[in-house]
Amino acid sequence: MKKSEVLQNLTEELSLTQAETEQLLNSFIDGLTHLLSREKGFTLPGLGSFSVELRPSHTSFNPYYKKKIIIPDKKVVKFRQSSVIRDELNGDRK
Repeated sequence: MKKSEVLQNLTEELSLTQAETEQLLNSFIDGLTHLLSREKGFTLPGLGSFSVELRPSHTSFNPYYKKKIIIPDKKVVKFRQSSVIRDELNGDRK
């Protein structure tokens, strides 16, 4: 789903204007990005949680140059889905 489609669905659902909905979505994304950049976790009940992890450096192989290269440390965002989403996707297989 594209951002424009998300905005259209939210606009209809929330009975807001397109501009208000876009501002709301952008503010949410900016806030989430700000929290993650400070390495703070973020949880949305019913959806899941976002956190930052450090992926350690490792050695890899570049097939074009046929040489080993070192990939440096890297911070990555990790998402862990909630049990509500997991159960919905798997059809409540209890």
